[in-house]
Amino acid sequence: MKIIVAGAGHGGLVAGALLSKNGHDVTVIEKSDDVKDLGYEWEDRFDFDLLAETIGVSTDDFPTGAWQYRGDSVFVSPSKNTFVKIKFSDENRQKIMWRKPLIAMLVDFAEKSGVKFVFGKTIVAPLLAGPRVVGVETEEEKFFCDLVVDAAGVFSPVRTNLPEELLIERSPKRGDLFYVYRAYFDKKEDVRPEEPFEVYLYHEKEQGLSWLYTDEKTVDILIGRIDPIDDKKVAFETERFRKSHPWTGENIVCGGKYGYIPVRRPLPLMIADGYAAVGDAAFTTTPMNGMGIDLAIRGGRLLAETVNAHGDASVRTLWEYNKAFLIQYAGDAGKNAGLKSALLAMPPEGVDFLFDEGVIQSSDLAGGGKNTDFAALMKKFVHGMKKPKYFFAVLKGLINGAKATKLYKKPPKAYDLILLHRWQRRIADLDIRIR
Repeated sequence: MKIIVAGAGHGGLVAGALLSKNGHDVTVIEKSDDVKDLGYEWEDRFDFDLLAETIGVSTDDFPTGAWQYRGDSVFVSPSKNTFVKIKFSDENRQKIMWRKPLIAMLVDFAEKSGVKFVFGKTIVAPLLAGPRVVGVETEEEKFFCDLVVDAAGVFSPVRTNLPEELLIERSPKRGDLFYVYRAYFDKKEDVRPEEPFEVYLYHEKEQGLSWLYTDEKTVDILIGRIDPIDDKKVAFETERFRKSHPWTGENIVCGGKYGYIPVRRPLPLMIADGYAAVGDAAFTTTPMNGMGIDLAIRGGRLLAETVNAHGDASVRTLWEYNKAFLIQYAGDAGKNAGLKSALLAMPPEGVDFLFDEGVIQSSDLAGGGKNTDFAALMKKFVHGMKKPKYFFAVLKGLINGAKATKLYKKPPKAYDLILLHRWQRRIADLDIRIR
């Protein structure tokens, strides 16, 4: 089969490499001019063993200096009066790696697997023959194929231009992603906080979050909001951080760029005839923290395994990939979407109350809203009933997240648009509207 990967995203590169290894003709079409332009200039957390297994190397082979262990964390309430600390043991301490070396490793794996790359081509739309996707159109030419693997991100020009009747969500809603700015500043002095990774929810009483991470050489600052931000906003917020963290320097060592982080449940439907989305194009992230590299890699692997096993890109084959991803990964990944939306939907004083009374705990923030068993809910009930409207709002988020997980794990057995519409509607009804 002839396969086009739209965009050089993590999941697309993995899928493309594994499909090419199985004899398919795979081409990645990427808008960046060169491989050096790929990837954000910042670090992210993911499962190093998963990446090593996928590309067939040892973690000992990872580039020296490209990764580090992450420090302990503290979540800060909007009033800055309550702190929820998350500490890691040596056995479970997380690793973070720079994005550019990570992308370079995946591109190298894809090239060695036989994948071809076309750089400097901007995809503007899918090519369609009725309901089937038969290729992509760039600003200069058309590329036809049997399967389009969409790895072009949250605003993918392929997904956002698909016909509405295919039932694939085309555009993010307010609260589905954070507009972020991230920069690494120099340090004025050698300060090593006990919890170097500070996360501020509803930072400065605005919907979103910010963080400040002090490592050995730099201060990593992220400003994230559910509405677009600009240079004036960034300058104001970074100066506030300098006043509260005086060791933060003025010089940008790395980054200083804007980006998008999906913070919603994965797409319930991410395929059509001749089309399959992976990674950010399918919103496969964990809503509470926006982490998505692991899910992108797993999605790329699962897509390739499914297509290689069946030998075609029909909607029936691709639905098998979609179902398997929902059942194995997406349901649990999206479990904390309700909690995230509930927090963003209430005023900052409501979030303060939940922190101050211990209704929101480290296991909720680190574990993704998994505390929905009876004992955990009763403990929250005792503290939360001091202000019932906030308690029941967050309880609704936790319960809706658990209900959505069950629906994700029981998708329709066959690709039937009528059944899919009803099933997706039931999931959408669990969404919490963010004011």
